Amino acid sequence: MLQPDEKEKLERGFAEAEASLFLEGLTPTPFGQSLKKRVLDGTITIEQAEAELCAHYIPAAVSRIA
Repeated sequence: MLQPDEKEKLERGFAEAEASLFLEGLTPTPFGQSLKKRVLDGTITIEQAEAELCAHYIPAAVSRIA
């Protein structure tokens, strides 16, 4: 379970990241939103979310380059 101050910090970080996406005309993906929810629910850490994000998107990016 996240401490209230830690959760607030993470919510602020997610809000800033989403604002950046919106300014670029993008929106968060359902996958990204699900990771955000799991982090804020305290079921995974931000580090685990980052690892899942990389595992999900890096293979697709690499295959486009090759």
